[in-house]
Amino acid sequence: MNQAFKKAASEKAKLVSEAAVAQAGLVKEAAAGQAKIVLADILHALKHDHTAQLLAVFLVFCLICWEMPGVSTLLYPFKLFVTIIHEICHALVTRATGGQVAAIGIFAHREGVTLTRDGFMPLMAMAGYLGTSIFGGLLIWWGRKPENAKLVLYSIGVVILAITAFYVGGGWFSFLCSLAIGGTLLAVSKKCSDRFCHYFLLMLAVMTTLEGLVSIEELFLISALTDGHSDAKIMEGLTQIPAVV
Repeated sequence: MNQAFKKAASEKAKLVSEAAVAQAGLVKEAAAGQAKIVLADILHALKHDHTAQLLAVFLVFCLICWEMPGVSTLLYPFKLFVTIIHEICHALVTRATGGQVAAIGIFAHREGVTLTRDGFMPLMAMAGYLGTSIFGGLLIWWGRKPENAKLVLYSIGVVILAITAFYVGGGWFSFLCSLAIGGTLLAVSKKCSDRFCHYFLLMLAVMTTLEGLVSIEELFLISALTDGHSDAKIMEGLTQIPAVV
């Protein structure tokens, strides 16, 4: 009886193991097939879609110039733009969850701070990096149609100027930086050609999404090697999950 039971259990375990291996193989094949489809779509876009080609050119340019001495200065205003978007995302989620925004500060070394009261802190803490990444994706989406570029730039400029008027504090640099970036977006949308506005929007899209990816590395190093303040440290205090995670 015991031997029959052991034999049946062994056979069942073998069948379960074989089914698991087969399922894993199917998942692997599905993932590989999906990856091939995505890669084929990207290659097709790079060959035939002008917007995709421009995004690729701007991406290569930004990667080359990101930390290059002297040349990286060209990207400095765009990096400040991303910092502003990061802090605006904190502010918007704070307001959306019932909190109050006391002030937004932007600093010359491209860091920022949003002073808040109340609200749902876990969402507020995550909003900066996740919100910036989502916004970068939206910029790419909006940039698919060149005729939308002027309206998109104008709208972003208005929002930044409105945020500046109500919330931006922390010294003259914060105020002047936000005012200059918001005003520049309005001026570009009003004075420049449709083509230039399209190029400018795509550059903002590349910088915003790229900064979101680079921030992962920076946040990991800050969390792993220092006790410096960061959104990840805030999440650690709320969840007790290490900031590195």
